Amino acid sequence: MILSRAILNISGLLALPLMLTSGACAQTSAEAPLPIVGGYQKASVDDADIRAAADFAISAAPKKVRLDKIVSARRQIVAGVNYSLCLSVKADKIGLPTGGRFVAAKVFRDLNQTYQLTSWQKVKTCS
Repeated sequence: MILSRAILNISGLLALPLMLTSGACAQTSAEAPLPIVGGYQKASVDDADIRAAADFAISAAPKKVRLDKIVSARRQIVAGVNYSLCLSVKADKIGLPTGGRFVAAKVFRDLNQTYQLTSWQKVKTCS
């Protein structure tokens, strides 16, 4: 009797991997795609770290601009954090447009919490 229970328990454990890899755990086409490990992940524009990265990008921008709003943000965890931001900015200087325009900025924050602006490009829209 004890031997048959042990065999039943072992066979139940052997069936567990099959249940985990069966359709019950499979992703359906209606669900969002799984994130890519090590890739960029969507982030909230209201997140404090995103705001800090955007503020740094504005302060390090090649031209003096003001942040109008953070339109979209993504982050990538590496040996530090990469932030990919789409920002609506405004310029106040004479000769520069005063209306909103969009900038795609990339900021790297290293493990010592030091920021570096790695990319700053004007774009037509934020996608």
